[in-house]
Amino acid sequence: MESNAYLTYSIIAWLIIVIIGVILGLKQKLVVFRNYNDLGLVFLIPLSIIAMFYFLPYLPKDHNNIGLLFVIIVESILIIYVIIRTIRDNHNLLLCLIAIITKISLSVLFIINFLDFVAAQGKTMSERATVRHKALVVFLIVAPLVFALVKTKEGIFNPQRTMAYRGLGV
Repeated sequence: MESNAYLTYSIIAWLIIVIIGVILGLKQKLVVFRNYNDLGLVFLIPLSIIAMFYFLPYLPKDHNNIGLLFVIIVESILIIYVIIRTIRDNHNLLLCLIAIITKISLSVLFIINFLDFVAAQGKTMSERATVRHKALVVFLIVAPLVFALVKTKEGIFNPQRTMAYRGLGV
């Protein structure tokens, strides 16, 4: 019973930190994402883990450890690089910790809901539709927040630049 209480308190504390990070980021008192390049690198953290679970079964059994080691190394490099960039953007250690927790949490939430929307899991069509609807609602809340938390609207992952390249921009 007590382990459930610790888990509950941990989740509540995590949510409070993310909410504080979003509020401070929107007020420009905290840099959550420096630019769209930073956003793309942070999104690679959950994507590389998902890719590992997808591609690892296709490796020969004797190469599974090598594939897992490769993903761990890439993941570690990405996380260290993101932490260094976040420290450079937020010179205060407390703000840096809030920014790291916020950016990784939002990226995981964004990616999971995007994948649930695109490839919903469920046994029946009704279950998949319910999963898609819930994912869409969360995605429509998280996506504008993520894009609003980008400090400078530049970089190779800039959605306006990508849309203009494809002839869809304003």
